[in-house]
Amino acid sequence: MPTVTSFHMALPDGPDNKPPEWIHLTPAGTWGGKDGRGPFVLKDPAGVIKRSMHMAGGKLVVDENHSTHVAGPKGESTPAVGWVVELASRQDGIWGKVNWTRRGAELMGDKAYRGISPAIGSKPDGTVEWIEAVSLTNRPNFGVTTLHSQNQETRMDLAQLRRTLGLSETATEDDINAAIARGKAAVTLHASVAKAVGLDANATDAAVLAAVQAKGTEVSTHAQAEIVTLQSQMTAAQTTIEGLKKQLSQKDAETWVKELGRTKVVTEDMGATLVTLHMQDSSMAQKIAEGLAPVPSSKLSLHTQQKPAKSTPSGSGTEESRFDFTDEEIKGYVGDER
Repeated sequence: MPTVTSFHMALPDGPDNKPPEWIHLTPAGTWGGKDGRGPFVLKDPAGVIKRSMHMAGGKLVVDENHSTHVAGPKGESTPAVGWVVELASRQDGIWGKVNWTRRGAELMGDKAYRGISPAIGSKPDGTVEWIEAVSLTNRPNFGVTTLHSQNQETRMDLAQLRRTLGLSETATEDDINAAIARGKAAVTLHASVAKAVGLDANATDAAVLAAVQAKGTEVSTHAQAEIVTLQSQMTAAQTTIEGLKKQLSQKDAETWVKELGRTKVVTEDMGATLVTLHMQDSSMAQKIAEGLAPVPSSKLSLHTQQKPAKSTPSGSGTEESRFDFTDEEIKGYVGDER
């Protein structure tokens, strides 16, 4: 979890004993304290500036000796001696523009303080995240150090966090950070699910669960209806396909019988039977066809004959294909079986 620390730097002298308009808040790059704390690193000055001003509501407090963090929690007075109203990134770090209060101007004019100690928030790896406040101080330790009072407050917070998160008393700060990350993920998931089922992000777990179950029933019913419709469509399509296959099979069988009639003696009844059989079992139809008598090329011929239609005017008719041979010719070839 982020830790709030402070470091101390000398105040610049203002012209004509006036308080300086700009003060240096954080060094650039990486730095550490003389007491061994750190290192801290300023990786994203623009992000730190934006985050700091947002968290402070546009103004960072300037107090005395971190009274905001030390005296404030005890209910004691913590008057501001100035307000940082603007932050700027420069080559040597982040600077702040201060609007001094009358008391702050008097303190600076009297040279009551010789240094400043900004309180910064940083990640466990030392990356600076935000600037929380600025204090006037006379503490001689230049560099970076953790506030004693803030360190105590952090220890109390960690103990409370362990209990709240259900962790053991020996859980490290990394364990706490991991548990908090899981909690944030759960909150985000809760809000996303609530939104998906038409509820407010702050809806209770019970309400979200009920909505999800109702939505699941609705989806299941809709899915079943879709399945029934799809099955009906598939059945209709299958019927159509089977009809087309039957038509193609019949067409193939009729073509085959027609070609067979050029070499074999095929009567009208036999032709119809072979068409039906060919559609069901082409191999069997072929075997039967092999047993048929061949057509004598010197006696029989296949041609088209005009046949007058009974219901049409004289002279009109339809064409039909037939074998033109006499009964005597057939008897002479296949024999009289009567």
